[in-house]
Amino acid sequence: MGAPDFVLALRAAVGHDLLWMPGVSAVVLNDRGEVLLGLRADNGTWSLVSGILEPGEQPAEGLVREVEEETGVVVRVEALTGVWTMPELAYPNGDRAQYLDLCFLCRHVSGEARVNDDESLEVRWFPPDALPPMPERSRARLERALAHAGPAWFEGLPPAEALPRPDAPRPAHPDVLTRLGAGGEVTVRRARGVDVPAIVALLADDPLGAAREDSGDLAAYQRAFAAIDADPAHLLVVAEHGGAVVGTLQLTFIPGLSRGGSLRAQVEAVRVARAHRGEGLGRSLLDWAIEESRRRGCSLVQLTTDRQRTEAQRFYERLGFTPSHAGMKLAL
Repeated sequence: MGAPDFVLALRAAVGHDLLWMPGVSAVVLNDRGEVLLGLRADNGTWSLVSGILEPGEQPAEGLVREVEEETGVVVRVEALTGVWTMPELAYPNGDRAQYLDLCFLCRHVSGEARVNDDESLEVRWFPPDALPPMPERSRARLERALAHAGPAWFEGLPPAEALPRPDAPRPAHPDVLTRLGAGGEVTVRRARGVDVPAIVALLADDPLGAAREDSGDLAAYQRAFAAIDADPAHLLVVAEHGGAVVGTLQLTFIPGLSRGGSLRAQVEAVRVARAHRGEGLGRSLLDWAIEESRRRGCSLVQLTTDRQRTEAQRFYERLGFTPSHAGMKLAL
């Protein structure tokens, strides 16, 4: 499909002058947590499915229409994740345009992904950790949508998670929390939606984890990540080195009436990539978690570890943790 009829009518009146137009883009996920992308016919790049709204058309309805027209996929719109003014574009024929883009997170409902019009050369599902080269604007919209946990991202304003909240103090920087190593070569930051496959791989990289994790189906993990990231009582972090996720842990801050009504921190899912074990990264991560818990006013840091993880038990004892309680669990 070419330009909409109303755009052709406007061009007949204004020629190549700059047109300001509302547009929509879709981050579409299937049950495997894969992202739907199209190889554009006009410039040969992989991009999110996007389109121009018709006059008077509701944005979410227009997005559903565009996705089906271009890919044959029917989607359910879940959330508005970003509002952006895109850079001015100059088309080969001399037309100039600038778009207000509304980006939505969507879920696949039905239909097989296929090239359904002349705007795409190819349409495919991609795992978030194996994306093709994409324009920076598409990658930024994709990352924001995958990390979405409530408020939309409004370009030009601070993200909602960076705003101070009296009930949930956050680090001064909304993403990077600290840097580890003599040269600060390891970055500890808040986890993003695109990190989920790497985190799951770390969780599965031992005999116990391999038996209970399923890295082939990430949909449930993505839903869990969204719930964790939306709750200020939880902080899921990754350690990043050279652009790769090499460690992770989750901190949960639990209010309680015991110990004088004090806050306590629960450490969960501490993992370090096999290639980086023995380098002190695990100890540095735990030292940071303890200090962050102290900064937030916790009176106690607690954790549990499986009895089969004897090395882990010795590791935690060297850090000062004591096996003072018997941990008990009931599988449901």
